[in-house]
Amino acid sequence: MSFSYPGGQGAVLRDITLGVARGETLVLTGATGAGKTTLLHLVPRLADPTSGRVLLGGTDVRDIPLPRLRAAVGCAFEEATLFSASVRENVTFGAAGASEEEIEAALTAAQARFAYDLPWGLDTRIGEQGMALSGGQRQRVALARAILCRPEVLILDDPLSALDVQTEERVTTALHQILTGVTALVVAHRPSTVALADRVALLHGGRITAVGSHRELLAAEPAYANLMTMEHEETLR
Repeated sequence: MSFSYPGGQGAVLRDITLGVARGETLVLTGATGAGKTTLLHLVPRLADPTSGRVLLGGTDVRDIPLPRLRAAVGCAFEEATLFSASVRENVTFGAAGASEEEIEAALTAAQARFAYDLPWGLDTRIGEQGMALSGGQRQRVALARAILCRPEVLILDDPLSALDVQTEERVTTALHQILTGVTALVVAHRPSTVALADRVALLHGGRITAVGSHRELLAAEPAYANLMTMEHEETLR
């Protein structure tokens, strides 16, 4: 599969062949501009490949009605999309029938229990794009929404980038439990988040240059080891 943006110069993704087993967590990593986010966008059809196919359960995603596809694929992106509505409405978007216990469990897993301390608790309106919240809080609310939907496939595009190290560690621990049995595609840079992976795919220049476990790539791929070292050093600053 390959992908080029209309009017763009050259392909952003080139000759991608990648299979993800049901229940597997695959982390995509690589330098900025490698094509990680673009690859994730193709699964819920935020874009379509220029050539080749993206299959979900053996079916081309273009042949799946969009409402059914979007119900099957839950997403939390680095730039969280929130609505001018209450925290509760934002979290339950796509899961309107969720119980209070389920909402609380999702907020707890996403380390978003701060919402209960807002002036009107979960009924506090957070403004357009969640302007009343910090960047890390917005990410955690969006992550809780993705968790609550209980999708077949969970897409996480660097959803912890705005969190401090301690909060990220707590979310990562919770995600270890949540991702059990869920097929997940995760864009990550920090070694602690990469540790979620059953397998890691390294992207460079729009191509997948290596696939393996975190330990295997550390031992066999200098580019991967260098990337993890740089991210670890950046985290410590």
